[in-house]
Amino acid sequence: MVKLELVHKFNPELKRHYFNNYQTVLHCHHYSTLYTQSAFYFNEVGFEGIDIFIKTAEEVFGKFLKDYYQKHQIQNKEDRISIAEQYWKTVGMGIVEILSYEENGGKAVMEYSHIDEGWLKKWGGADKPVNLFTRGFLAGTFAAVFNKEFGSYKVEEVKSIVMGDDISEFQISLC
Repeated sequence: MVKLELVHKFNPELKRHYFNNYQTVLHCHHYSTLYTQSAFYFNEVGFEGIDIFIKTAEEVFGKFLKDYYQKHQIQNKEDRISIAEQYWKTVGMGIVEILSYEENGGKAVMEYSHIDEGWLKKWGGADKPVNLFTRGFLAGTFAAVFNKEFGSYKVEEVKSIVMGDDISEFQISLC
């Protein structure tokens, strides 16, 4: 397995973290649950909050991964998947395992999700899945792994920890 290489820098004046020159916000379930809740709210009032949130996460994570794969000349799909899983864990978002991956889609699970943990602590359970950020990350990962344009993959959370399931499970499909 290839190991993720990150150069971490901190700008003390701006109070910002950078991984490989990409400004990075490390995990914070307080913020992630609030902006997820905001995305749901904006959807309710006719603004495409959920789609915007997912697309933004897809492009941010996907661009990081595409650039990383190119810079380190990583062509092997298994290595690309491993790098993505390591990156998700490194930024503190949980432990994602991509169980299957083909150009037309795949499946991923999280036994631990920082967003689910924060949601449960703040509000208890939910009546719908809340891992919008993860859905965007997985869409961006698949686009990066298979050299596709952003927006090529749709990700659905079919099991959810905040809804009482033991894991969060995601189905990824080519649009």
